[in-house]
Amino acid sequence: MGEIKLNSLNMDRRNFVAAGVAAATALGASASLYGCDNRLSETGGTEEGEGASVQPAGEWKTLACLHGCGTRCMNQALVQDGVVIRQKTDDTHEDSIECPQQRGCLRGRSLVEFEMGADRIKYPLKRVSWTPEDPHGDLRGKEGYERISWDEALDYVADQLKKVYTEYGPRAVFMPCNLSGGRATVAPLLNALGGYLAVSDSISYGTYTANTEYLGLSYGGECMVNDRMDLIKNAKVIVLSGQNPGWGSNGNPSYFFRAAKDNGAEFVYVGPSYNVSAAALDARWMPVRPGTDTAFYIGVAGEMLRLEEERGGILDLDFLHRCCIGFDEESMPADAATTENYAGYLKGSYDGTPKNAAWASAICGVPEEDIVWFAETMGKDNDVVLSHGYAAARCNGAEDLPQAYMAVACMGGHIGKSGNGLGNYYVDRQGPGGVQIVSTGGDGTADIELPELAPLYDPNKVEGTIEDDFVNGLEVWDAIINGKYQSTGRCWSGVFNKPVERECDIRVVYGGRDGSGRSVPNSSKMAEAMRKLDFVVIQQFVPSATTPYADIILPDLANIERDQIVDNGDRDREMVLVYSKVSDTPFEAKSDQWINEQLLERLGYNPKDVYPLSEEQQFFNKLANSTVNDGNENATPLVTITEEDIANWGVEGTPQEGLIGLEELRAKGIYQVERAFGDEYDHIAMADFRNDPASDPRPSASGLFEIYCQAKADMFNTAAMAGETYKPYPTYHEVVADEGFPLLMFNTHYPRTACSDFNNVVTLREACEAPVTISAADAAERGIADGDPILVSSPYGKILRTAAVSACIVPGSIDVPNGSWPELDEDGIDRGGSPNTLYGGAPKGMGVSGYNNVSVQVEKWSGGELVPDYETQLIVCPE
Repeated sequence: MGEIKLNSLNMDRRNFVAAGVAAATALGASASLYGCDNRLSETGGTEEGEGASVQPAGEWKTLACLHGCGTRCMNQALVQDGVVIRQKTDDTHEDSIECPQQRGCLRGRSLVEFEMGADRIKYPLKRVSWTPEDPHGDLRGKEGYERISWDEALDYVADQLKKVYTEYGPRAVFMPCNLSGGRATVAPLLNALGGYLAVSDSISYGTYTANTEYLGLSYGGECMVNDRMDLIKNAKVIVLSGQNPGWGSNGNPSYFFRAAKDNGAEFVYVGPSYNVSAAALDARWMPVRPGTDTAFYIGVAGEMLRLEEERGGILDLDFLHRCCIGFDEESMPADAATTENYAGYLKGSYDGTPKNAAWASAICGVPEEDIVWFAETMGKDNDVVLSHGYAAARCNGAEDLPQAYMAVACMGGHIGKSGNGLGNYYVDRQGPGGVQIVSTGGDGTADIELPELAPLYDPNKVEGTIEDDFVNGLEVWDAIINGKYQSTGRCWSGVFNKPVERECDIRVVYGGRDGSGRSVPNSSKMAEAMRKLDFVVIQQFVPSATTPYADIILPDLANIERDQIVDNGDRDREMVLVYSKVSDTPFEAKSDQWINEQLLERLGYNPKDVYPLSEEQQFFNKLANSTVNDGNENATPLVTITEEDIANWGVEGTPQEGLIGLEELRAKGIYQVERAFGDEYDHIAMADFRNDPASDPRPSASGLFEIYCQAKADMFNTAAMAGETYKPYPTYHEVVADEGFPLLMFNTHYPRTACSDFNNVVTLREACEAPVTISAADAAERGIADGDPILVSSPYGKILRTAAVSACIVPGSIDVPNGSWPELDEDGIDRGGSPNTLYGGAPKGMGVSGYNNVSVQVEKWSGGELVPDYETQLIVCPE
């Protein structure tokens, strides 16, 4: 990407200066992946004695950490005259299991460097050669930018939007990223203009997006587990399936798991590499090959059935027959389309192949004796928590994984009782079971009826949006290049349609906090696609891999420059964080709402018809409407609000009595409820369902867990993209490796990144260099030593990284860390090491993005040493 791509760093990488705003992180040697020392370092003598700790003057403010790591933690900055001089994490109270500190991770401690560093986009930018008359699209990603005024930038964007909507319609406007941050940034604007063409991509959830409610699970398997206090006190065996909370969900998850370990719980880890979380918990490893977890759990189920028939005491037949359908003949639904059931499939009654340990071991690689041990451990007399992440579901052929995992839990009866559980424990929140104790209120906009707006285009002249029309994530760049794609509905809502090939003529990409350059597969095609467009606009505060392809860049406010409160479902249920802006931005950045309002006005709309309330009023409403539940469904207002508060804020509101003063909460930055074992917030998930399924039915058609699910089979068989056939019960679907590419790549969440964020932070790049992990056996076969530069190839691209040779990864697989941005050289080799450069091809099955079983080959690189990526940084904003 020429001059704009990489800036050599000849600076002290522990400090940085951006436009006169100094900001330094407190990332010290005491920091670790699992926590850190919260004490302030000694800075010199005082009159009370040499060596005493000195508190610098200034105000501590709670920083907004709103990134895709799966949790929310507390990070604070000491601010002097609008400048951050120090960071720390939660020290608001003593740390304990009952009231844990919400400690930040490496990324959180780099927040200021991330949001206010040398790469900050400070003012509106125009690509040097771009003009409305001639976009010079072939130069996207190759040339730099020049500073322009807000009026110029907004006029350019408004004119281009008006042109594309009136001449081509909303399906010519594309938002290539499915991440929620991007949708929230620009979707309100584009929806007002008439809509846009969007993406359906399973992203993090994988096949857990495929309407798991049909099976009786909640969406994504969320909120189906017991309270954390029950986990700590009563669980005897905890299975971590495709999970690594120590890296992927920093904060307290590892702390809680460790507390359970200290209380006697044994851990089992199922996955292709023995990760840091498994090691810290001394977990027994089930080393499955990438993408074969479904076969593993089917084999476990087969062994559980065999052991039950041979000696008994394994299956919870009462639970299977009262709370489930389809396990055996006795529990089949009356209207079943076939007499086949899961027990028959496990015995091999329909295909002549018993699904036993030998069958599963040949596929997944886990030794037979370990599969048998696992099956015994899942027996009904053991207290087992079956926890899962989503890594195993992000594989081609994993459509039946959620059902197969659920079936094992149902067979052992590990649902609805103390010390047991099934669900995504500590993935997208820290304490998922039970009532939301501290609830964030609404911003007030839902109570306002907005007018229906006339679209910017004439529907009699150009085509509008099509209901349930979405571009599959694997086809994002191909849709732009070739003008066609397959649409099967939107997997994020679990609604699939029969595959339909549609044509498109995408002219404009509008990206808000867009990470599609990293997150979308087929990264090597991004440049070709972006250079084909008429216009590209990006709205964000720091660059991403997509930004250098923009014609106009609109700088929005950094997260730490805005007042915010963390929403429900995005944090621990026991606390809420309130973020305060560090200071007014020293740059020309504006809020997303301001930018969109300005564009709406230029396009002839009344901004109040889209944004009826000011940002200050929305923030105030959220605080005023927040509540604390006493565990008995009695909600008390969180904050006390006075007439003086309302006057000082300049908002509309009503005084109220709450549990903490409004300004006290803002100053403290956190409200947290202290817990106790056996308290009123204790929660056993689905206990009522277990006791009486009819009184508390599951979301399936039968109200039960459906091990035989006709709705699932019908949905899958309707929408399957490559002619696969699915049974109502879980079966294994083999994925054949591409010829000449014998290894399977998966990509773990890595400490230096959170989705696309933080990859450009030099401190984190230096601390975590993101090598490719390869097994000792595979490395020896290829003459690769630890630290060697290696070339990783697939049918879709090539990347360069250094090798980390390990005995803790399954032979036949490699781990390419998630989060790295593509950086293609003139030979088309990605020197940034993005795993999505290696992943491509036509969608299969339900169209899941199968990031974790990609066919690759690895060889030693002979083209010279690699430049460490911490020596470079992507900067698009001219000095």
